[in-house]
Amino acid sequence: MLTASAVEKVKAYLDAEVETIAGQTFVKKSREMKIFREQQCFTCIIEHDISFGKVNADGTALNRAEIFLLPEEYPSFLFAWKSFRIPLPTDYRQWQQVNPHIVSMCVESVEAPEDFAARLSAAFSALET
Repeated sequence: MLTASAVEKVKAYLDAEVETIAGQTFVKKSREMKIFREQQCFTCIIEHDISFGKVNADGTALNRAEIFLLPEEYPSFLFAWKSFRIPLPTDYRQWQQVNPHIVSMCVESVEAPEDFAARLSAAFSALET
């Protein structure tokens, strides 16, 4: 289970609700997306799947996120994610599923939850510029 300090930092970085259930920490983060298809615009609220579990003695944890992006957002999000001031850990996996209207970017890492949350926050911030 994450320490109370780590939970507070994750909550602050991601500006989201955090809940701990059975040793797993879940972040409730959503955002509004506008998807354009032909002459129509669909507005929806997307819930991202972000969790932290299997905390090690050194404070690292298994961090997971599934983030939904518009295809045009993906390059700037990925650039901010990879160029964050803290390098990606060696124990890191990333994959994505793409369709014409939305990209699902999945990431897993073993690192300090605060570092993962800070990197994720920076990538979300890149979408706002």
